[in-house]
Amino acid sequence: MEQRYYLCSGPGKKDYFSLPSGWEVTDFVESPPPEVAPVAEMALNALTKPAGVKPLRELCAGARSIAVIIDDATRPTPVAQILGVLLPHLVDTGIEKERVTIVIALGTHVPLDGKALENRVGKEVVAAYRIVQHDARQADLVPVAIPGDARKLKANPVVARADLKIGVSSILPHPMAGFGGGPKILMPGVCDFDFIMDHHMRLTVHPNAKTGVTKGNPFHEDCMKVAHAIGLDFSINCVYDQQGEIVGIIGGGLESAFDAATAVCAQKLGHRFDSKVDVTITSTYPHTHGHQFAKGLSAPDVITRETGAILMAAPLVQPVPDFFTASFKAVTGRCAGADPAAFIRETMSAGRPFLPDKAVEFNMAMSCFFLRPRIRTVLASSMVSREEAAAMGLEHAPTLAEGLGRLAASYPKAKVAVLPSGGLVIPTLDGRH
Repeated sequence: MEQRYYLCSGPGKKDYFSLPSGWEVTDFVESPPPEVAPVAEMALNALTKPAGVKPLRELCAGARSIAVIIDDATRPTPVAQILGVLLPHLVDTGIEKERVTIVIALGTHVPLDGKALENRVGKEVVAAYRIVQHDARQADLVPVAIPGDARKLKANPVVARADLKIGVSSILPHPMAGFGGGPKILMPGVCDFDFIMDHHMRLTVHPNAKTGVTKGNPFHEDCMKVAHAIGLDFSINCVYDQQGEIVGIIGGGLESAFDAATAVCAQKLGHRFDSKVDVTITSTYPHTHGHQFAKGLSAPDVITRETGAILMAAPLVQPVPDFFTASFKAVTGRCAGADPAAFIRETMSAGRPFLPDKAVEFNMAMSCFFLRPRIRTVLASSMVSREEAAAMGLEHAPTLAEGLGRLAASYPKAKVAVLPSGGLVIPTLDGRH
C-alpha cells in the first residue's frame, strides 16, 4: 500500500504510514517546501530592517547594559544560530561583552542543566557571556508598576534594570494565548510565580482564550500589557511552516514585530476545514517535552466529531513526569464527587490552581485533558505506558501502526484529516477558530 501520508517527529524528520482501506483523507495539512534564506541571513535582516522601530544598531546608542531574553528548549527557536548573529552585531556597535547578559525566560519551567544550556546557546556563548536563568521565586525580583492596574508584579532584576531589552522567541499557535512568543518572552517568561499563577489560572478558561485568537483574548492582552510595563525594546520572532521548518525571522518593536509575525503565522499555519472528520491522525510536534504534548490536542479537538477518534503520535524527547500522571487521581479526589471539569473551571476562574502543590504549567497542561471534548483519543508513544495513558483518559498504542489498526476496526469507513504537525495548525471550521 502506498505510504503517501506522514507525521513529523523532529526537525526534518517525516514518519510515513499507510491508511486502512475504506478511509478517505479530506484534509492533508502540509506546506510546500519552503524557499527561504539561511537562518543567519534572516536574523541579520531582522536586526537591520525591523518593523516599527529603528535598526538595532541605532537603539544601542547610549545603552550601558543589555539583556538578551531567550526562550528555553521547549520551543523550537534556533537560539544558538540567532545569537551567532546578534551577539557579534552588538560587539560591532561598540557594546562590550561584559555589558550583555543572556536571560533564559523560564517562567515557571525547570532550569537547563550544563549540557542543555550549551545546546541552547552554544559552547562559545556559555564561555564568553554571563547567563542568568530566571527563577520565578527568587528573592530579589524587582517590583514593576503596571499603568492603571493595582496588581503587584515583580520581574527578573537583570531584565527590569537593563537599559536595552531584546527578546528572542518563536511565534507558535498557543491553545490559550492565541500565539506563543512575542510578549510571552516577558510574561510569563521573567515574571514572579504568584503573578503568573493568577494570570494563567483565571484567563486559561476564558472563552476567547484559544488558538489563533488575540483580539478580545484577555490571556494575550494581559501578557502584552505586562510586557509593555516591563519594557521590550526589540523583539526577534521566528515563524514556521506546517512541517516545523523556519520560514522567517521578523524583528522590530514589541507590538509591530508581533503583529507582522502572527500575520505570517496565520497565513502559513491556518487551514480551513469544511466539516468535522471521523478520524484525525496527528503528531504533537513541535511539542515534544513531557507534558507539553498536551498542546497537540488543541487542533484535533476542534476538527474531530465527538463520535469520532483522534490518533495522536507523541514523539517525546523527554518523558512525561511520573507525578503528572499520578496527579489525575488527586484532581478527582479533590472534586469530592463533583464533575472534574466544573471543579477545575470554578477553581481556575478564581485565579487558584486546582493542584496547589504543583507548578503552573502542570495545572494548565492537566486542564487541557479535563476541559477538552470527550473524543476518543489513542496516544501512540513508546515513552508513555498503557497505565500512564489511561491515567490521562487516553487509550495507548505502542506504535502508530497498531493505533491505525485498532481504529480501522471501529471506523471501517471514515473521513480522515492528517495533521503532520498538530501543534502547528490553526484550524478554522465554518469560519470560526
